[in-house]
Amino acid sequence: MSNKTARPARRPKAHIRAGDTVYVRSGRDRESRLTPEEIDRLDSEAQRREADRRPGRRGRVLRVLPDHKRVIVEGINMVTKHARPRGRATRATQLQAGRMEQPGPIAIANVMLVCPRCDRPTRVRRGTFENKTARICRRCGEPVDVIR
Repeated sequence: MSNKTARPARRPKAHIRAGDTVYVRSGRDRESRLTPEEIDRLDSEAQRREADRRPGRRGRVLRVLPDHKRVIVEGINMVTKHARPRGRATRATQLQAGRMEQPGPIAIANVMLVCPRCDRPTRVRRGTFENKTARICRRCGEPVDVIR
């Protein structure tokens, strides 16, 4: 055995933060899928053009889970959670029991940040703006973060 000291594991960085608006690139919540009837009547080139024309869904990031490389987006990947009534048998606990819809995690690679300036999905780069480090839009060159 070696006497090397173990380094603490580094927390993975995420290019998305809570409160950002994101665009869903892939998964079941991407709206650019065609219906089976549209697939039958269109050839492959027309299918691709039609899919590119339809925008994907957008949502606000509620929570980022960097250790699992996932984000929770408002209204995206809705899952049904079954809950039991807890506590005393009052009206308030009865309302909380049953089936509840809540957003589930989605892979961070399947979402893309939407620039608040140009309102388009974009990649971001790190840079300095007004002597502060900020995320900068690759399309318009403006900072994504609010400079305080």
